[in-house]
Amino acid sequence: MKAVFVFLLCMLLLAGCQGGEETPPASSPPPEPKTAQELLEEQPIDDTHGAFLVDTGGRMGTLLVKTELVPYEEPAELRYYLHVSIWDPAAPEEPVQIQEIDWETVHYGEHQIVDVNFDGYSDFTYLFYRGIQVEKYHCMLWDEEQGLFVELPVYTEIPSPHIRPEAQTITGWSRASGAGDGTTPVYQWVDGELVCVRKIETFQKDWRDYDSPYVLTVEERVDGELTEVYRLEFPAGSEDYRIEQMKWEDLSYHGEADHQNES
Repeated sequence: MKAVFVFLLCMLLLAGCQGGEETPPASSPPPEPKTAQELLEEQPIDDTHGAFLVDTGGRMGTLLVKTELVPYEEPAELRYYLHVSIWDPAAPEEPVQIQEIDWETVHYGEHQIVDVNFDGYSDFTYLFYRGIQVEKYHCMLWDEEQGLFVELPVYTEIPSPHIRPEAQTITGWSRASGAGDGTTPVYQWVDGELVCVRKIETFQKDWRDYDSPYVLTVEERVDGELTEVYRLEFPAGSEDYRIEQMKWEDLSYHGEADHQNES
């Protein structure tokens, strides 16, 4: 009987000890992932480091683009290549794309977010040359299928590119003088390639003669080659060639029939 009593007492004491234990605190929830803007604000921005956001408009949403100018090892000439890394804010552990590009980048950090190929996804361009008459850009196209940016080398050939979504064209402009003469190439996407489909050029027939007339010529893409299809002279002092230049920037315009190939 005494043994039974001792056993019951021990059981009661044990139950009391268990009931007095503190409940362990609940584990803290994981921290909220940083937004794309918060990640951008953490990036260094200086003479050799840059960062910006690109809302691709695709399944990966907004991506962080980080750039760094890295000098080549040759000490004789100061040249740089561009180290580009693309980061997904939803998975910031490692970049989704790394690319080292041999770009001449003299205006570091100046970029544009644009839709260069009119596919509804955002691309970005990067300024590498700025002169008195023209600017030139490198271009990286967003490839939704691959989930990365792809370089578009031909874009560097377009002087001061102007993207026209309503016309599905990209026009350039290279001014020759203060008179408003110069060259306007018009680019369009043909079978997946960006090609020059029209080139409008205005120049003074004899630049040494102030009274020399201006000549406007138009070349169009025929069988894969630019071929002259229009030529017209304007008397000295007339600025009507500027109006004609603008008309030809519209690819549906083909000029007056009686001026075709006029010498």
